[in-house]
Amino acid sequence: MACTSQSALNYVKHAKPHLISGLKNLSVILENLKQKKVLGKEEVSNIKAEKTDEDKIRTTLISVIKKGEAACYELLKIIDMTRKRTLEKPLLSPEENSDDDTETNKFDLHHWISCFSFKEDTQVDTNYLQGPRSCHRYQEKLKSKAKKISNDFWAASKKWFEGNKRPDLSYTSLVLDTEESVCPSKIKKIKKRKSKLSRPKKLRTYIPEEKPDISPSELLKTDRNILLVGKPGIGKTALTHEMLRLWAEGESKELDYMFYFDMRETAHIANAKNLEELLFSFSCGPGEGKDEVLQDIESHSDNVTIIFDGLTDLSSPVVEKLLNKDLLPLAKIIITCRPDDEDTKLFSGNFYRVEVKGFSEQTIKTYLSATLGEDQTKVLSSVELVTLCHVPMYALMMAVCFSSKHAPQPCTITEIYINIVRYCLQINSRTKNQKLNSFIKTKTEEILSLAEAAFLATQQKTVNLTDLTCEDSCVLSFLKPLLIKVAPTETIATYAFLHYTVQEFFAALWILKNPDKIRDVFQQCLTEEKKHLKHLIPFMCRLLNEKSPSLMKHLIPDQDLKNTSNWFFKELINTFLPHLCEQEEADAEDILFLCQCLYESQSPEACIYLLDKLEYHLDLSGETLDPYPCCAVAYVVTQSKERKIRLNLEDVMISEQGMRQLFGCFKNVQW
Repeated sequence: MACTSQSALNYVKHAKPHLISGLKNLSVILENLKQKKVLGKEEVSNIKAEKTDEDKIRTTLISVIKKGEAACYELLKIIDMTRKRTLEKPLLSPEENSDDDTETNKFDLHHWISCFSFKEDTQVDTNYLQGPRSCHRYQEKLKSKAKKISNDFWAASKKWFEGNKRPDLSYTSLVLDTEESVCPSKIKKIKKRKSKLSRPKKLRTYIPEEKPDISPSELLKTDRNILLVGKPGIGKTALTHEMLRLWAEGESKELDYMFYFDMRETAHIANAKNLEELLFSFSCGPGEGKDEVLQDIESHSDNVTIIFDGLTDLSSPVVEKLLNKDLLPLAKIIITCRPDDEDTKLFSGNFYRVEVKGFSEQTIKTYLSATLGEDQTKVLSSVELVTLCHVPMYALMMAVCFSSKHAPQPCTITEIYINIVRYCLQINSRTKNQKLNSFIKTKTEEILSLAEAAFLATQQKTVNLTDLTCEDSCVLSFLKPLLIKVAPTETIATYAFLHYTVQEFFAALWILKNPDKIRDVFQQCLTEEKKHLKHLIPFMCRLLNEKSPSLMKHLIPDQDLKNTSNWFFKELINTFLPHLCEQEEADAEDILFLCQCLYESQSPEACIYLLDKLEYHLDLSGETLDPYPCCAVAYVVTQSKERKIRLNLEDVMISEQGMRQLFGCFKNVQW
């Protein structure tokens, strides 16, 4: 090995025989020598005219050596900066080779170039071509497209916000879990433990715990194939778009390629006949030098990353060959899929499995602060709403609803769920906003089938939808699959909603479709065993309201809803007030519950009926009132136009936000 104190000229001379036999991709070296003005255009043409590769390399080295020390130094810098493409792969260390391996005696050009002492230069020129110019131009084209894809993704979310309330949306940290998926027996134990918790604690278990931080940039750096698994709306696509952005905006001078395929939008991808058609027709074509670019991609597949977002099957032969490494064997493949689409036979062992679990509690607060500002307290004060926000898709609609001028202010909770359901149906069906109502009508049977399964599960105090008959993928986007071990040799597959309150929402929807069940449900709410059904009633109250956004009128005939509404609220009040009167003193918690129901209904007539029954006396003494109950109480009190109300707030714990909600109703209060 040459001494590192040698001049560049001597260093090249001594290694000349090894360079002649070991250099590859001479065209890259020639392009850089021409760009650095070491060789002229005519000299490069003459070199390319040589018959064999060895002759071309020999002629190049002779020409550079003749030009002296500076030219040789530049050649060494070019080889050093492009070594990944111009030198054979590094040899194994002697320890990793067997003693009799002849390869250990082969001259290692990687070690040779690393031993040369380059001058320390504070302004190092890293602008070296790593491949043909057409490949570099294509890389820039792919990066421009990647930036556009990422920007369009966040712009689509931003459009849901109105006017100057549009926040600057970007990637928000997600909980990423690299541990193996939970075994079915452990799931069963967790479910049993959950069932013993109080409702607030049970709902908080939906929020994932913080994990050791894994960033999108770290996932981008790993050479392993990656399988991103997660529930619908949990953030898988957002994660891939962040990886796209990081690659597109990165300062690396490496000649690499990243392709993104949204498998939900490119169903016709299955028609791709070969790799060229897949990459250049279904993603982004190079425009010029197509053959040169394709050859570079195939020859240096370790510089290729391909994202298949939303992969559900292998109907595309080309995609299957990529996964099996029959095409681009060294390419990095990133796949996103839902748990029920995860093919363990295909992915196990070859893929780094990362489960996307959504927002942690701290991230929820960060997200709401960025999108709602001070209004975040409206969400954070409700355990139902804040835990719902662990699903980024739900958090987005939460922020949109609370920031909207067109929604009732403050927004009713059920309205948020209506918007979440409509948004999920729109996103998963790829339906335009103006055609969404028509789409919902076509899915009436499937939605009501899901609603029935939700009601039966809620009635049985379980999250397992064992009676689910719906198979529509769009409607099933509200669910996650579960594996339950029922015997040592038997495991059954079932489904559960992404959040228990969404299950309650759908259960309420089914009851309204079957109004003959309503009175029975009211009575069950009064029993200790079925009192949990009480949480369905506020949803029912708002779903009977004809105001937009509407969901029910597209599922149930208008007249049927009106017929139910005519007697529903009186039946509700008459069912619960006698229950209150049986106690020595009316329970303030139950009064607040009725106020919440009527607030959700936005029915002035029902409010007056309740106030008459209570003789215009609301005793809330000793209670702790969050902002939402304050909204409900304020709404009921303001409906009394003719008569003052006695409102007892003695020893009430109330926040500043809550007091602001109540101020407007005090003109109707008799002090």
